[in-house]
Amino acid sequence: MSNAPAMVIRVEVTGIQRSGTAQKSGKPYTMFQGYCHLPNIPYPQKADFYAQGPTEVPQPGMYECDVIADVRDGRLVFEVDPRQGRRMTQVPKSTAA
Repeated sequence: MSNAPAMVIRVEVTGIQRSGTAQKSGKPYTMFQGYCHLPNIPYPQKADFYAQGPTEVPQPGMYECDVIADVRDGRLVFEVDPRQGRRMTQVPKSTAA
């Protein structure tokens, strides 16, 4: 077991979401938009996230999210899920100059 601290990323959930039905599978989907504050990147990066339904979309605001590392198909991948994030009451000031 590693004693390394967990890596976290701040995600600002915008409140913009869309739902629909996938053409190929016919299954319903919900996606929501957020901006990820990445280390050493001066500007937040827009990203889309999936949710099971509109009720799973987090309220707009800033969330501190754990980075989940995994290996899929022999490739190392990192994921962030704002639905599992911790809502931040005060937004820390950006460290970017």
